[in-house]
Amino acid sequence: MKLVIAPATLENAHLASEILIEAAQWAIALGQPLWDPGIFTQDWTRGGVERGELYLGWQAGEAVGTLTFQYQDTTYWPEVPLGESAFFHKLAVRRSVAGTGVARALVAWAISKARAEGKRYLRMDTHFERPKLRAFYESLGFHYVGEKTVPPYRLALYEIPL
Repeated sequence: MKLVIAPATLENAHLASEILIEAAQWAIALGQPLWDPGIFTQDWTRGGVERGELYLGWQAGEAVGTLTFQYQDTTYWPEVPLGESAFFHKLAVRRSVAGTGVARALVAWAISKARAEGKRYLRMDTHFERPKLRAFYESLGFHYVGEKTVPPYRLALYEIPL
């Protein structure tokens, strides 16, 4: 089924929060926490909408995935020259569609968007100690380029040349 990706709005941003909380709680239940579910507040989603960074993936009228897409990341990639790269974070899908290609489609969209906007790289980070998650990104063509600790996280840094 086709995935339609669109910017979140103030009216539907709560759906991104729901998806992220669901994914965070699932990871915690597995003993492999990704995020604190408490960070995905109304203020967090409103900020993502106002900055134009928060996106939703839709299938058959249902929000099934989300990510943030940015042009600057001073927290995890402060050394990257402004304008060179795009970044994505907080990729998550509803458990009901896990393994169906939604996450891959969201990443493919981010690659296409960054490429269309003339960026040299699409960059992202993930938890260093999550080998299956890292293998997923590597299977999509991302290359490991280093690690960084931003307490409390130890992160693996990845990029894909565009």
